[in-house]
This record gives sequence, C-alpha cells and structure tokens, in this order.
Amino acid sequence: MASPYIEDIRACAQEFRPNERNLTLYFPDFETPPEAGTFNRVFGPPVGLTDSQWPIYPRLSELLSESQERWDPRDLRMEHVFTIDLAGVHLYGVPPGARAMMLFLSNASYHRAFHWDNTDTAVVFLGEDEVARGVYRGPIPDRSLHRWSRRFSLAAVDVPGDLFDAESQDDTRIAALRDAVWQAPARLGGRPIWVRDDAMARTPSGSWRTPESARRAMIGLPSSGEFLMQFERRFAEVNLGNQGVMYVSGQSACYQSF
Repeated sequence: MASPYIEDIRACAQEFRPNERNLTLYFPDFETPPEAGTFNRVFGPPVGLTDSQWPIYPRLSELLSESQERWDPRDLRMEHVFTIDLAGVHLYGVPPGARAMMLFLSNASYHRAFHWDNTDTAVVFLGEDEVARGVYRGPIPDRSLHRWSRRFSLAAVDVPGDLFDAESQDDTRIAALRDAVWQAPARLGGRPIWVRDDAMARTPSGSWRTPESARRAMIGLPSSGEFLMQFERRFAEVNLGNQGVMYVSGQSACYQSF
C-alpha cells in the first residue's frame, strides 16, 4: 500500500478516462520499501559524486555567522538535500543519459535561495557510469549529520495535463485532483503550483541583501532551466519560511512562502 496521500491522488485521477490521463507525475512514497538497486534518498550521502564534484559555497562562513550556527565554516561544501533515481522516470527537461538528479543547498536551516539562478543551490545530474561509483563513502558536512536522512520509492500517477491549466479549474474533478496534488509533500513533473501569484518575488523571510546570481561552474551533465519538481518541509527538512515550497529546475532551485 502506497502512502495515503498517493492513494488519494490516484482516486481523484480515476475519475478520468484512461485516454484523458496523458501526463505522468511522480511522488515520493515513504511507506513502500525502495526496490533493490534504487537510491532515492533525502539528505545523507549522495550517489556517484567525487570529492572534486561536490558543490561548494564560498561564502558559507558569512552565512553561518548570520544564522549563529556553530558548524565548522572551513568546510565549504553545500548540503546534499536529495537524490532522485531517474531510472524509469520520464521528465521533460532531464538531460539525456541522466540516471541521478541531486539538489545541493548552501545550508538547509538558513540560506538565501529565494530567486532563480542563485548561488545557494546547485542541481546536479550524473550519468549511469558516474552513478556506478556507488554511495559517497567519505564524511559529509557536519551540519548534515543532524538532518533526517531517509530512503523512499517513487510512485507514478497518470493525470490529465489540464490539471495545470487555470481555465480548467471550473471542472470540479480537476479542482479536486489539483488540490490533492498540491497537498503532496513533493512532486516531480507537470508545472509549478505557486504559493503566491507574484511569480518569484522575494520572500518576506528576512531582511536579505540582494544575493549573488552568478552562474557556478557546471557539474555533471548539462541541463536546461525547465521546471522539474517542487517540495515542502514534509519531504526534506529545509527552511522554507512560512508554509513555503521550493521549486527545482534543471539549473537552480528557489522557494516561495507566505
């Protein structure tokens, strides 16, 4: 049995004929044990990454000072937030040949990832040969040792693509399905459902100065800026402000909150 929220989404999707369910979405399932050989994970060690590939955040010392966190500022590595196993997953925007997608964040409990193309996030895609190196065996950043690391499965659900069209919300079945999808702790595929309607305006979470937005050196496979997924704190314990959601593209990630 899948997680209850996934069963709710499936029940709503069953209201539509098979030929109407023309879009596949993927949801994390923490209730179903992962299959052998898969490596979906929240926090903990990444897969296939080498020491030289691990993204760093040069201004980590400043960030930790602002947050009054006491971790070692000399370890400039970003935190590994999640790894998605892309085997059997079909997402528009994923680079050809990618087997794993990973998100790294400067610091999960205090960061500046509130607009696209920030330097606080890094999205990394690795191919099959790189993933074959296995789980990273070295030490991870000390602050990541205190995060809740857990494995999960991915559940695929076919839904109507109209789910993300504003003009389709008059259909009560579409509205119910959209609400069920919105309640998911994370989702891959489709289009973003924004917390607010003001596109990616700055979140009112602090008196931030304007962050850096320089593009970091490419790590792993080159990718596009297409939207890939969104998640909230029930999926990964990341500071997303008040009822916030983080949106992930092939090149960056940022969050909105109330």
